[in-house]
Amino acid sequence: MSWRNWLLRSIHGRLLLTLCVGLSLLMALMFVSLDYSIDRKIYQRLDDDLLQRARGIAALLETPPTDVAMARLQTLHPAYAGGGHTEYLQVWDAEGRTLVVSGSNAAGRLELPSGVKANEPLFYDLALPDDHRGRAVALRLLFPGTSTPATLAVAEEREHVDRFERSVHVALLVGVLATALSAALLAIITVRRGLRPLLAFGEAARTPDETPHLPQKQLPRELTPFAEALNGAFDRLHEGMERERRFSRDVAHELRTPLAEMRAALEVAQRDPARSMSLDNANAAIDRMQRCIDSLLAVSSYESGLAQPELEPMDLVPLLRRSMGADARLDAALPAEAWVQSDPALLERVLDNLMVNAREYAAVGSRIEVSLAKSQGQWLLRIGNTAPELTEADLPHFGQRFWRKSPAREATRHGGLGLALAGTLAAVLSTGLRFELREGVLWATLGPLPDIESISA
Repeated sequence: MSWRNWLLRSIHGRLLLTLCVGLSLLMALMFVSLDYSIDRKIYQRLDDDLLQRARGIAALLETPPTDVAMARLQTLHPAYAGGGHTEYLQVWDAEGRTLVVSGSNAAGRLELPSGVKANEPLFYDLALPDDHRGRAVALRLLFPGTSTPATLAVAEEREHVDRFERSVHVALLVGVLATALSAALLAIITVRRGLRPLLAFGEAARTPDETPHLPQKQLPRELTPFAEALNGAFDRLHEGMERERRFSRDVAHELRTPLAEMRAALEVAQRDPARSMSLDNANAAIDRMQRCIDSLLAVSSYESGLAQPELEPMDLVPLLRRSMGADARLDAALPAEAWVQSDPALLERVLDNLMVNAREYAAVGSRIEVSLAKSQGQWLLRIGNTAPELTEADLPHFGQRFWRKSPAREATRHGGLGLALAGTLAAVLSTGLRFELREGVLWATLGPLPDIESISA
């Protein structure tokens, strides 16, 4: 089963898919929300510091004389005096002419913002004189003895803040991913533990010798009614199958003794030549009943698992030739040898039943084709006989006990169990037996039977 089918068609897969997708979306939403909130806090802190510093500088510069105030500022804050590249200051008059600059901005290269309103700071990003990224705040201030306001810009390098923001971003991303993976792992473990009773039930259902039961005590409360109903259904089904198997075995065993007594009596009576023909017919009927009983016992034994195959290396060709016999109607295409791993006794019964069925039901004067060929390390046996009376609708009935195409076949010496036994034994041998109808020819295909070389490899 592909991963796509497993995810979409199994309860386990769909639960895991839903949980993992849901957790991933939740973690992504949480990451975006936290990242936005943290970024906003970081840059809000930067803006607050800039604004507080700008207001202090504005209050200092509004105290005359301005050059003394500027010298005092650069003494208190050497970063404005020059030699560094972290803090900058510049003041413009109403026409945009530079009035005051800090030592760190001797060339007066700060960007003059537009639209600065009175009593309302303006924050903006800019390129600093040293080409580093910066953040600035602009304020209106009024120098003593003037009537027109000037514009003060205080700027600071923001790259250290950006680096800190990126480190927080990475740490947050790693934390969210780790949380998502941990949650997905916990979801997988939880789902597997929750479905463990169902998986155990599936394993038990594959064991033919046991009646599968859902462990009700380990299931969630919501699944308990389902488990009770399903366990009851399996119990009834198992009891019905056991009754059928016991009935088949009991009938077969009970009929064996009367048949043996009848055969012994007939053998004694056959000594009278006058009655030999009638007694021969009676013996033939007894033989037919005996084969039917033996087949019933074999089918019941293998279906119930009481009998198991004994696998060993064997050449399929001699076994097939014995089943074919010396029938002149057979056209066989067989290799020199075909070594497989199988149970010789069971495989011989399958071949005998298929050959008997082909001989018995082939049209008069027709040929029976037998071929054994290897493809991709596996042997396929095909037996074909003409079957003008059969239709495609008859093929599903092949392998059913006592099924015959025509009621006239009831009088034949076959009990209608040959193909049923062949199908059961093929399943026991872990191989396939299928039938197809092509242009009036019924083909029985047995296989694949793995070549012994491919098994050993």
